[in-house]
Amino acid sequence: MTYPVSACCFIRNTFTGAFMLPETMAQFLPLVDEMVIMDLGSDDGTIEFFYEVASNNGNNPKIKVILEGEFPFTDANVFATLANDLISMCKHDNVLYWQADEVWHEDLLKLMAQRFERGEFDLSFWRIQYANNFQYVKWFPQLVHRVGIRGSNLNEGKSNFEFDGDGMNTTRMWDAKICSSYGGEMFPQWGGLGQDGIKPYVNEMITDVSLLGGFRDNIPDRRRMHAPFWHEEPDIPYFDKVTTQQPRMSESHWYATALSDPDWTKTESPYNLPAILRYHVGKVKYELRPELLQALKEDRDYVKEITPT
Repeated sequence: MTYPVSACCFIRNTFTGAFMLPETMAQFLPLVDEMVIMDLGSDDGTIEFFYEVASNNGNNPKIKVILEGEFPFTDANVFATLANDLISMCKHDNVLYWQADEVWHEDLLKLMAQRFERGEFDLSFWRIQYANNFQYVKWFPQLVHRVGIRGSNLNEGKSNFEFDGDGMNTTRMWDAKICSSYGGEMFPQWGGLGQDGIKPYVNEMITDVSLLGGFRDNIPDRRRMHAPFWHEEPDIPYFDKVTTQQPRMSESHWYATALSDPDWTKTESPYNLPAILRYHVGKVKYELRPELLQALKEDRDYVKEITPT
């Protein structure tokens, strides 16, 4: 069922950076009435992908692509600026904004649809990060505000759904209802559950692929893309599965270490990953599935097609 919601996201080079934007587009399209994607100067085939799927080229009528050409400035604060610009471009006041490397579990999609059905459009979610080909938890769950109602908050003199800082969140993440069976009381408890104890809960979380989640061979390119926004050198953190520390290494040292680590080619994760993500476990470089591309063109529910009943 489609709801009066606009989904939006910005991207540069989804294939080089292994951001998994096509997968999340496929997850949201059955639920939303509009999807607005802003491209910021992709040169890796991302724009050509959009030409294949978007309404701009007579295909999926829900998908609208805006070609901006480049980031307006190089600093992490630009991510909030772009998020807020996108939200203002949406036709609906109910907006689902997501970051390009976030993937919803199918169980979480069902929970979100139930909330939409009840007319609830101000929602926060638990988000988890993995490392080393989705073999370990890198960052235990944090709360992120991803569905909001555009409009003025007279008490604060700002929008109800306005991102700030580095664009990770709004200031209202704790005001919005948590779309989960697990409430805010779990926040101080997640880390104490450990790598195994967290497993029963992850099906109600957003997976943040992040820099180190998967796709070994894409990571150096992605790091080079992102480092300037944080005013950092493009050295790469390596997740140490024994200590869980993340020492930074030169690109050559990082890649040599990764090549010698068998975790990167394991074809299964010990965690209950989103069904649409499981295909990629063990793949050292991101690849777009032809059947996913076709489903996007035809506005088919690809998640339903691949999710075991």
